[in-house]
Amino acid sequence: MKITLGEVGTYINGYAFKPSDWETSGLPIIRIQNLTNQNTIPNYFDGPYNSKFEVNKGDILIAWSGSLGIHVWQKNKALLNQHIFRVEFNKCEIDKMYFYYAVKHNIHKMLHLTHGATMRHIIKSDFEKIVIPYPSLVVQAKISKILNYLEQNIINYRTILSKLDLLIKSRFDEFNKNNDNVKVLKLEDICTSIVRGPFGSALKVENFVKKSDTSVKVYEQSNAIQRSAAIGSRYISREHYESLRRFKCKPGDIIMSCSGTIGKLFILPNDAEEGIINQALCKFTLGKELLPEVFLLYMDILIGNIETKGSGIKNISAVKFIKNLEIPVPPIGIQSKLLFELNQINKLKSDVQKSIDETQLLMDSLMQEYFG
Repeated sequence: MKITLGEVGTYINGYAFKPSDWETSGLPIIRIQNLTNQNTIPNYFDGPYNSKFEVNKGDILIAWSGSLGIHVWQKNKALLNQHIFRVEFNKCEIDKMYFYYAVKHNIHKMLHLTHGATMRHIIKSDFEKIVIPYPSLVVQAKISKILNYLEQNIINYRTILSKLDLLIKSRFDEFNKNNDNVKVLKLEDICTSIVRGPFGSALKVENFVKKSDTSVKVYEQSNAIQRSAAIGSRYISREHYESLRRFKCKPGDIIMSCSGTIGKLFILPNDAEEGIINQALCKFTLGKELLPEVFLLYMDILIGNIETKGSGIKNISAVKFIKNLEIPVPPIGIQSKLLFELNQINKLKSDVQKSIDETQLLMDSLMQEYFG
């Protein structure tokens, strides 16, 4: 047996709160960003309101504009903003969490029904026509219990990953605080070379040639993001390479993405081809002060801190900004000890990530079996 979403219940859209309605106290206003990132600080409303806009713990909410998705509200009483439905299950008997997983599985169908050029949204009448399986309540409860168990495992694994990340950061801080020999240096003092790739006028499409014994590889942003020296098929002639030697990169150098996806780093391995970087990359050649693997770890934390503060992340692509970034530099022996500990933690992270991937695969398979 099957049923349409419109036959399940009533979908109440939130109130169109204006910035002038926002207060510093009262009931929190649930906006889409509060659903996609529950750490986002909410706005508040402290005045009379229609009870239909009230949300309580356990309510099912569906974001239907921008970031489409279904969510279970896990916090206390709040008020619903526009572009989000609150589901009232008042038309048939259905297990609330079964409904949650059925809609979650059908989000891809919602994407095909969206309208709008800038902010994609789904029309309520189209949403209500989506069909889901409707087995007995006993079967619904069994399905939701299984899927909830798997989803909770994934959440728990991700919590472990977050704690391991915090452990890595705390070990960095501990090593830096407990060692009197730690120096704080600018990147320009640690590196023998920091270079951003050539501007487009120096490296055009017409400069690319087929790979040959004399051609030279052009490293692109995808090499840093995917952490692979093998991908990519763009080469230039040896003659053109000679005019761009300033942008040369070799095994042991570190490349960083500087456009779009910013701050992804990769150490070129020993078997990497000699080549040049393109305009979307920055290249670091380290001196003897810092181990390459430790440099990567410090930079990941540094870039993460810049992103968290929200300022400066756009400037990370500017060589002048990069050169003035400061990182602690402990003695090489301390770096080696730190690297050993962090490698052990990273092995644990890999095991946890594997468990997440396997559990997600099982959950996806069961969702397909249950909901088609």
